[in-house]
Amino acid sequence: MNGRLYRKILLVGLLLPVLFLLMIGNWYYFRTQFSNLQFLLQLAQRPNLDSSIPVPDYQPLQDRIQERLPAYGGDYGIYVEDLLTGSRFGIRDTQPFPAASIAKVPLVLFVYALAIDGRIDLEEKLTLTRSDLEPGAGGLKNQPLGSTYSLRQLAKYCLEDSDNTATKMLMRRVGRTNFYVFLRITGAQVIPLGPGKDSLTCARDTGLYLKGIWVLQQLHPDYGREIMQNLINSKYNDRIPAGIPDDIKVANKTGWQTGIINDAAIVLLTGRPYILVVLSHHTQEKQAITAINFISRIVFQFQQSHRIKPNPFINWAELTT
Repeated sequence: MNGRLYRKILLVGLLLPVLFLLMIGNWYYFRTQFSNLQFLLQLAQRPNLDSSIPVPDYQPLQDRIQERLPAYGGDYGIYVEDLLTGSRFGIRDTQPFPAASIAKVPLVLFVYALAIDGRIDLEEKLTLTRSDLEPGAGGLKNQPLGSTYSLRQLAKYCLEDSDNTATKMLMRRVGRTNFYVFLRITGAQVIPLGPGKDSLTCARDTGLYLKGIWVLQQLHPDYGREIMQNLINSKYNDRIPAGIPDDIKVANKTGWQTGIINDAAIVLLTGRPYILVVLSHHTQEKQAITAINFISRIVFQFQQSHRIKPNPFINWAELTT
């Protein structure tokens, strides 16, 4: 081995541990910046509302869904959680799936978590730049460069219109690395791989983000109801909402790409509210939507059959409005 090659190997051997330590230090720094967010502490400590509420037996429902899934083709990840008891079940709920626009839910949740602690102001204005323009859903890409929008407006566009340009502007403001750290601290298991890489999630993690909005609505009503109303006003209602009667409010966020049909919702059923997440991949759009409609319908019927009588300790008007 000549001397020049030996020195190169030695240099690489010295640099690798240094780079590793820098990566660990960087992760620790960002984690300490967000691990003490008031919202995250409250989310981790939030108890069930009432342990005396009967817990449904979800096994028959799960079996019925699993029996029907093969008929629709493709791969599905499903997560159901009863918001009164915390009881839940999943079908491939920890398997990674492309998130598509489902990723906009935790992004907006992160923005509002920062606002609760006064780290950002929701009325802060961002200016639309050429680098923000993103094709696909939403109308901001057609607005004049230099237009300004508050963070609150951008969050609304993200959830109601699934606006990709608004999403890019919010991500620019909070920082992608910060966002990924936030996801990890919430307890998420599947984290996106980074800019330009696949945006991944799983049904269980998506349910966790929706649970965060439910908790936010109870502990910080002004913020939580705002996000909830934006989701209720979503312009895309052909999936989970299509399986539910029109008089029941559904706060949902869809995701769509070629071969990817997703929907995630908080169904505000008085007496038995719940979370339903359905992610799909390698699917035909029509078949996937039919599958989601079916799953939504039978989960609603099951939850409705287990509704409890009004509880004087639960303000249903606040929780389901």
